[in-house]
Amino acid sequence: MEDDAVSSKTVDIPISAGKLIADTYGYDQVVIVARKVGEREHVTTYGVDKAHCDVAARMGHFFKHKLMGWPENPKGDAG
Repeated sequence: MEDDAVSSKTVDIPISAGKLIADTYGYDQVVIVARKVGEREHVTTYGVDKAHCDVAARMGHFFKHKLMGWPENPKGDAG
């Protein structure tokens, strides 16, 4: 059986991982960009309060759509 730590399966990175990074290293905003090259990309954002969440979300949106070329989501939600 393959070790989960080296498994090729990707899963979404939870917001709690962004919170852990913020708490551990003293940041207000965290943006995590993860890639399984040729298969999948994922972005998780975290902010310590609503204002910081909004800024982190805008950064994540910019990374996804302007840098990584993801199509825009017409509903304007988490896509």
